[in-house]
Amino acid sequence: MCGIIGVENNENAAVLASAGLLTLQHRGEESAGITISGKEKMRTFKAMGLVSRIFNEEILLNKLPGTAAIGHVRYTTSSKSSLINAQPFQISCIHGNISVAHNGNITNFFEIKEMLLKKGAIFNHTSDTEILLHLIAMSKGSLTDIVANSVRKLEGAFSLVILKDRVLIGVRDNNGFRPLVLGKIGNSYVMSSESAAIEVIGGKYIRDISPGEIIVIENGQIKESFIYKKPKKQNTCIFEQVYFSRPDSIVFEQTVKEARVKMGEYLAQQMKGVKADIVMPVPDTGYFAALGFSRASGILFENGFMRNHYVGRSFIKPSQNLRNLTAMLKLRPIGEVVSGKEIVLIDDSIVRGTTSKRLINILKDAGAKKIHFALSCPTITDSCYYGIDTPSKEHLIAANNSVEKIRKYLDIDSLTFLNLENLVKACSFGNKKNDVFCTACFTGKYPTKISMNV
Repeated sequence: MCGIIGVENNENAAVLASAGLLTLQHRGEESAGITISGKEKMRTFKAMGLVSRIFNEEILLNKLPGTAAIGHVRYTTSSKSSLINAQPFQISCIHGNISVAHNGNITNFFEIKEMLLKKGAIFNHTSDTEILLHLIAMSKGSLTDIVANSVRKLEGAFSLVILKDRVLIGVRDNNGFRPLVLGKIGNSYVMSSESAAIEVIGGKYIRDISPGEIIVIENGQIKESFIYKKPKKQNTCIFEQVYFSRPDSIVFEQTVKEARVKMGEYLAQQMKGVKADIVMPVPDTGYFAALGFSRASGILFENGFMRNHYVGRSFIKPSQNLRNLTAMLKLRPIGEVVSGKEIVLIDDSIVRGTTSKRLINILKDAGAKKIHFALSCPTITDSCYYGIDTPSKEHLIAANNSVEKIRKYLDIDSLTFLNLENLVKACSFGNKKNDVFCTACFTGKYPTKISMNV
């Protein structure tokens, strides 16, 4: 999972892109980068670490002058965590200078890479994004044709912002796995992974980029917008609403906050009859689901954890040791809230189970009497190949254990997962159909062909 942003026709393009990336920091904490283009030669600045530590006033104002920019924050899924894989990727080819930032995973990466190697391509990165640059460099025709012909060869999840001189291009795969939205600030268009990033910099959300759409923006005008590949069926990742997206972002014409409140309400329905003194969230993604649960059940809502906001998200750390350390540093129970209480604890999901066990042990050490653990999504039983770090089933506790076994492992009084039907209803205004969501991590039913090498 990554975050991307593009800004066009603005003298403060680099500053706005940096502010947008700060808003998207929750989508990736390993590296960040910005490519800027204007009257001077296109240039890219990127480094490992957080946005606030990379982009200071000196870099933004003096080293990155220009009127069009794209930016990226990275969380590793399918390739090595290193500076060489930090994005955006910039190349100089027969078509000029081009830079690309990508969110998602290209599932036929190895097949295309093998084909490109046979044609003499030389690879400098281990990221799947690099194959797109080779395809663009080898294509012929107008800029629009080059991009369209290249992305038609790709399968899997890819939301892209591409910069060629001062032309900004946005692309979303025809399944619509990952979000990409369009907004405007003054005479400038902005594209971003989430609407919140547009609104934070003073812009206004206009609409989602449609699955299979290419949009071309130049000189403050939308020059082209067309469907390069008709979607067979939309498969937007439902985990965006469960975990990844900010609560103040808009997904499917409702805020993520609203979807999460509904998840909590449906959990309360599933757990009707459970008695407890308080319902409390695991910050931050459990907050609104716990609020919804409280409203529906009548059980008092309390914040029982004190969060250290200077520690990042534990799920997107590249190693288990770092995830464990982050979990311990991030949350500390408030003793007077939890001691002697029967608690309904709400979190977004259980992936590996280790973090959940540590949090539950922390609550018990603080004197919690009983713990009813509730998750605002179903059991995650299958790997995701579209941008989430679950590469093999052996890392998923629910893939090889029953709910009862997981409950015993966590040593809690009850364990409840939101069922898939209720999750879909929560994310789609009560619509019971799940034909607009990818739910492969819960069902094992993948919308696209998955390469054996992925």
